[in-house]
Amino acid sequence: MTVSGRKKRKVLIVSFLFPPLNDVGALRIGKFAKYLPEFGWEPMVLTVDEVKGKPQTLPLEIDEAKIVRTPYFDLGLAIQQKLIGNAASTSGSPGTSEDNVWRKVIFKLLGSMRPIYTLPLVRTLLFESIGWYPYAVREGEKVLNEFKPDIIFSSFNPAVSHLVAFRLRKQTRIPWVAEFRDPWALNPYTRKTQPFQSLEEQWEKRTMRDCDLLISVSETWVRQLEEFHHKRTILIPNGFDEEDYIGNVPVTPKFTITYTGSIYPGRRDPTALFEAIAELRQEAKISPRDLEVRFFGNVAETLSPLIRKHSLSDFVKTYGFVPFEESIRRQKESTALLLLEWDDPRGAGTYTAKIFEYLGAGRPILGIAFEGGEIDKLLIESGCGLVLTEPDQIKALLLKWLQEFKQRGEIVSHYCPNREIIKQYTRREQARRLAAAFDEVITSSTAGTSAD
Repeated sequence: MTVSGRKKRKVLIVSFLFPPLNDVGALRIGKFAKYLPEFGWEPMVLTVDEVKGKPQTLPLEIDEAKIVRTPYFDLGLAIQQKLIGNAASTSGSPGTSEDNVWRKVIFKLLGSMRPIYTLPLVRTLLFESIGWYPYAVREGEKVLNEFKPDIIFSSFNPAVSHLVAFRLRKQTRIPWVAEFRDPWALNPYTRKTQPFQSLEEQWEKRTMRDCDLLISVSETWVRQLEEFHHKRTILIPNGFDEEDYIGNVPVTPKFTITYTGSIYPGRRDPTALFEAIAELRQEAKISPRDLEVRFFGNVAETLSPLIRKHSLSDFVKTYGFVPFEESIRRQKESTALLLLEWDDPRGAGTYTAKIFEYLGAGRPILGIAFEGGEIDKLLIESGCGLVLTEPDQIKALLLKWLQEFKQRGEIVSHYCPNREIIKQYTRREQARRLAAAFDEVITSSTAGTSAD
């Protein structure tokens, strides 16, 4: 349902990540920009022209005229190239064995400096794309003058998006809404020793002090942000775009479990699944004719040692990176989907965006994550799967699913999708919620101005 009867309001979206960059953050912001006009908001996007070393394969679903792209300077990449380049010039021509030795020395040196480059300021300068800041502020000022937005919306991470929005807000006093797809200083994956943790927390608080409304993607993080910033914070989770899943895709004849995305050692770990499959093979209960586990993404280097350790090269296959559209097709043709996240209480609030893609694909989901966390709750609530962490549990589930697949051609155990729940997580619905949040902030801002 579109908003009618009023002139569209305007929003300036500040996001370092945006399509065609293939990144989950870019996908979320791209879908917001696609659907916001249906709810009375015209977007203009301020982003970078290209992120070096990242695939540019996401579909662009808004008019390029609605996007302002700027260059940026990647300080971390420049330093790395300079160091390695100097090593190569010292050792001889690139690609020699001596050159490779120098590269290893450089990377070992960088590793020993970890306590330094994980400091908040140093990390932001080297790894948080702060080199976009001067370009984005300069172009953002032009957009403010020409586009005249009613509101500014910025998305973390990286932090530079909020830093740019903070500067633009300070200059204009235009209302500002900021979202955290991940926590910043409170991120459980990157927390630091004192006093550096406190320094980063204070930096975040100073940056967000003039923000009118905060948004996050999980209830846990909403509560944390509200308590941390003493600002109203609302929940707009990730989602899936129904239009991406139109069309039937035949299911593979063999029982196939598919994972699409990245693997982070220590955080997204398929070991429990691999142990379950290895034990089932040892017990002669399955063979490679019965089951294949597929990984799509740049994961071969990480997974290969684990595959060899469990002697599963005939069961587990890695296929490399695929574009977004193909990853959806691979999901839809699978018997089941594998979801990996941190099995740790500190990761209880994590809502990986991948789970919503899987909901859209309409296949049963096996999650290896923290039991009782946000992912576990959503799978139970939606009826789309379950979280298991122990090999014995996974063995029992696989045997049940394999039997059902052989007898019925489909899985029914722990898979009874609740369509009404799932519909709450469409990209269109999330854009509607965001537009409503913008309307509320504008109304409050206007009321405050009138009172003054």
